[in-house]
Amino acid sequence: MTNPSREELLDRARQLAPLLRERASEAEDNLGISRDTHERFCEAGFYKILQPVRYGGFETDVGLVVDLAVELGRGCGSSAWVFTNLAMHGLTMGMKDPRCQEEVWGGNQDALICSASPAGDSNVTIVDGGLVVDGQWHFSSAVDFADYVHLQIFLRPEDGPPEHRFALVAKADYEIIDDWYSTGMSATGSRSIEMKDVFVPDYRMLSSLNIRGGPTPGSEVNPGVLYKLPFWGLGSKWFAGPAIGLARGALEMIEQDLESRIGMGGAKLWAEPTIHGRLAESGGEIEAAWAMLARDCTDVMRMTGAGEDPTLLIRAKWRRNNAYAAVLCTRAVDRLFDLTGMRGMQPGHAVQRAWRDVHAVGRQLGIAWDPQAVNYGRARFDLPFNDPRV
Repeated sequence: MTNPSREELLDRARQLAPLLRERASEAEDNLGISRDTHERFCEAGFYKILQPVRYGGFETDVGLVVDLAVELGRGCGSSAWVFTNLAMHGLTMGMKDPRCQEEVWGGNQDALICSASPAGDSNVTIVDGGLVVDGQWHFSSAVDFADYVHLQIFLRPEDGPPEHRFALVAKADYEIIDDWYSTGMSATGSRSIEMKDVFVPDYRMLSSLNIRGGPTPGSEVNPGVLYKLPFWGLGSKWFAGPAIGLARGALEMIEQDLESRIGMGGAKLWAEPTIHGRLAESGGEIEAAWAMLARDCTDVMRMTGAGEDPTLLIRAKWRRNNAYAAVLCTRAVDRLFDLTGMRGMQPGHAVQRAWRDVHAVGRQLGIAWDPQAVNYGRARFDLPFNDPRV
């Protein structure tokens, strides 16, 4: 069967956006998107865009992840976030040891992977042949739909550089904890998981030291460009894409609302020059953010295809751009939210939800402005660089 084209996938996302907008309030109340929405994403093929062809995936370009998130995010930012967080691990799995890929996809090409982040109650012990993990990992977006979780592990050995790893754990080995209560991006279902002394063999792990650009362990069976990308230089684009979608959705809803609103003095609000200025500036910020990410995605695919090795400065610049895209989108929605008046303060207001959601997106560490701006500055002036993922 022929894989869908890029435009076909984007058209499917555009057609789903109105339904996602209708379901956004209910998803927020339920602290997670519906099973039906997830199944529609499966049927549309969204989760397979970065999955290797060897295992039934489409192996498209990384820019498509951003563009799909922008279209889906117009309807519901949390839905777009669920999509990106599950789709991106088709890429990380494709970079892993072939034995691990076979375990995950050999018997089920629809298997999905999410991730989880450590905190003070996360324990890792190095043992012969792997690691033993114990305790809780947090912020596991879309965990309800995943078959496996990539635990993020940070190691700081005395005799080597700091190292980050993705460590794969099967669903049978962890328990989901219902602790996700957030005022923004509430429907991402980003709950915690808990394990008790689970052994993770070396071949189920992927070190970020091995995914900075060039062949990865997975390139042995997946020789395509995708599985040679500098993952963390790009990675947080999956988080920035939904922000652009949220901002576009807010702009659309405000414009539609203004067409019928009459001010207290009887003036048509859409005719007010101050309104025009707000719409124009926010629209420009949204388009600038999208264009910046699109250029980065084009550059990384081109450079990797040509065998060029991106420097630390280039990788830090790409991450800076991800964070600045979120800054631009947050500014755009802030400006638009002022146009809702007191109605925007009512519970369940759609633009208010977009406002809360875009602020929540900007707090994800991968696109939080301050750390990414500092990282870029340190790379630019050759200062010690402490993020082992970049």
